Amino acid sequence: MKDGVIIRAPSTSDRPAALSVVRDAFRREAEAALIEKLWAEDAIDIELIAEQESVIIGYCAFSAVTAAPTLDGKLLGLAPLAVLNEYQGRGVGKALAMQGLEACRANNAALVVVLGEPDYYSRFGFKCASDFQINWAVMDAGAAFQLIDFNGVTDGEPHMIHYHPAFSEV
Repeated sequence: MKDGVIIRAPSTSDRPAALSVVRDAFRREAEAALIEKLWAEDAIDIELIAEQESVIIGYCAFSAVTAAPTLDGKLLGLAPLAVLNEYQGRGVGKALAMQGLEACRANNAALVVVLGEPDYYSRFGFKCASDFQINWAVMDAGAAFQLIDFNGVTDGEPHMIHYHPAFSEV
């Protein structure tokens, strides 16, 4: 990546810095607490950090989600995607998302969901989940709840997506 940014899998020793990135990006504690709960339950399938000159400047995680009724294959949710405020707008989040989605494909993910800004996430191939009869079980998030269906697992029937229980605890 440009500007000497390296995208890589984090080690356990990177966790405090990753939490700092998440706190800075979201300007609150909830997302960092979520990550700590997911780590404690070994519930993150894929995670990446962005590093520049030995400083961690970005973080993203993908954890398992479920569908009711069930959809075939591995289903993942992207949350959170975070970049230190001073590094936002430089392509760091884009690089994390793109490499993270490649890792999802390489790890046989059938479907990835995200709750986020449609204009931002559509550049990675995310589409409005409700167009596929897929909805978030917690609330109607409208166009903000999006998906990428890598394997054609959506069947036109209504399905509700449930995130890991840690998501409802924060």
